[in-house]
Amino acid sequence: MTNLRSVSLKARIFISFFGILLLMLFTYIFIGGRFITRFTEKQLADDYNSLLSETCDTMQDLLWNLTLTSGQILDNEAIQDTLLLYYSVSSPYDHQEQYSALMNDITMLTLSNTDVSLLSLYDNTESEYIYSSYPVSGNQTDQLPVLYQNSAFSFYGPCSSQSNYNGNPVLILNRTETLPNGRSVTLSIETGFYSMLDPIELAGRKSAYLAVTNTDGELIYTNFPEDSSEEIPALLSVGKTKNFRSLSRDMPQGWQVHLIIPNQIYALDYYHSLREALLCTIIVAVLVGLLAVYFWRSIYTPLQLFDRQLELLLSDEEVSREWHSSIPEYEHLLQKIASLQKQIQQMIQKIIAQEKTTAQVQLEKLRAQINPHFLLNTLNTMHWLALMNGQHEIDDLTQSLAHLLSYNLDKDSVSATLEKELGALQEYIRLQKVRYDFHFEIIRPSAAEELNYPCPKFLLQPLVENALSHGYRPGMEILVEVQIDERIRLTVSDTGSGIAPDRLEAINRLCGAVLNTGPVSPGAGFSAASASPDIPQSGIGLSYVVNSLHSFFPDNCSFSVSSESGAGTTISIEFPKMKGGGYHAENTDRR
Repeated sequence: MTNLRSVSLKARIFISFFGILLLMLFTYIFIGGRFITRFTEKQLADDYNSLLSETCDTMQDLLWNLTLTSGQILDNEAIQDTLLLYYSVSSPYDHQEQYSALMNDITMLTLSNTDVSLLSLYDNTESEYIYSSYPVSGNQTDQLPVLYQNSAFSFYGPCSSQSNYNGNPVLILNRTETLPNGRSVTLSIETGFYSMLDPIELAGRKSAYLAVTNTDGELIYTNFPEDSSEEIPALLSVGKTKNFRSLSRDMPQGWQVHLIIPNQIYALDYYHSLREALLCTIIVAVLVGLLAVYFWRSIYTPLQLFDRQLELLLSDEEVSREWHSSIPEYEHLLQKIASLQKQIQQMIQKIIAQEKTTAQVQLEKLRAQINPHFLLNTLNTMHWLALMNGQHEIDDLTQSLAHLLSYNLDKDSVSATLEKELGALQEYIRLQKVRYDFHFEIIRPSAAEELNYPCPKFLLQPLVENALSHGYRPGMEILVEVQIDERIRLTVSDTGSGIAPDRLEAINRLCGAVLNTGPVSPGAGFSAASASPDIPQSGIGLSYVVNSLHSFFPDNCSFSVSSESGAGTTISIEFPKMKGGGYHAENTDRR
């Protein structure tokens, strides 16, 4: 044990790396060939099985897409109603009108589905086609190769299309349903023009061929060469012949997909994989040797230098010289050690200063909370005094002011809901009607549900305040309209004096710049956007609203102002419906 501890790091590095190199060589000589062969065979099997799985998954996805599309059409109430109307009318004009409606409904459902081409509805009672996206020649179901069937569906193919417009193989689904009027209709759907080319091209990457057998084991499709077709029965039953080998995969419905690989291609892939394994072994052996030499020369010496530097640091002695290394990482560590003591002292001083700053901030926060509480308590006292003296009008105004201040002074939340924002706006209007003569109305959606959708706090009051402060005319009307659809649209319109054209252009230009590039300082940005001296007065409120929208709904909101001098102003805001609150609201509500 004593002799082992006395072995230097340099010797240990040499022994370790060259010992690994020799072990690799002996391992390859005695047992490497056997394991490399097994590994190569397993890798080839995994590659071909992965290719077969991908092919099967592609075909299964196509069948599932056909099933889903058939449900979207035959289970659609609108399409069923159109079919019933189609049968109930008698005039050719009405027939054509219902046919157009049926075509529009089906087109809307399948327009974005590229994996569906030919789609037709066949009247089994009248033996005629009701609808067909492409021309077909009669009902050819009896001539199609059956892939599998169940109580609801019949799947055919891969086979030729029922339409001359598609020359590639397709998969076909037939589904027969009885309408409420007693008529039996059959929906036939084919895969897209190029959908079945994907699994064929997947097999072609390995120069392989595809074969598909139905639930009875009958061959219904193959792209196997005709001059070697006599080998197919043996391939499907045994899995290997003189020139080919096959892999098979049973599908959940009972049909099978077979991947047929030429033995020549398999052997070529095998030798390529074996050659790559041998080449990798040689490269690794060379790299291990080079790494041992590099590790010894480039790391051992800097480790000694690093050890001396640490000894000086632990001894508390002053470093009288600078240490350098040829390796950048070690050079960086050496410089860090030299300045470590100085940095520790600086960190201690910084922590002391931060603790003082934190204590000061906490004190200022407590002071800031005193004023709002004092103001709200005073308003509450005024409320009770007004009630005691029968001053109901003063009491209403006091309560409105208290509610509005409580809503606006809530510093713990930067967001609210539309319902709360509209409630706060009503309190603000109640206060302003004491001073101004105007009419105000809020138009809500027809739905009875509350507007519990997140929005920035203090969104509407600045807009109404601008209308009263800068566009007021006695008897003017202010209308706030809320529209809920896929998105939320708020419109604030008034019949005031309006905005001058040059000022309106400057406001819209700066609003667009904020929503596209980011917030600007309230007021200052709007005054700089136009030469008009009035913009700074109304720019603070607009700047706050636009900056709040950009922060709350980045890249997903709009804000526009339209006005006519002497006729009034309209401001439109649009943003998405979301659930939750705050700046982390998400999950768009599509109801």
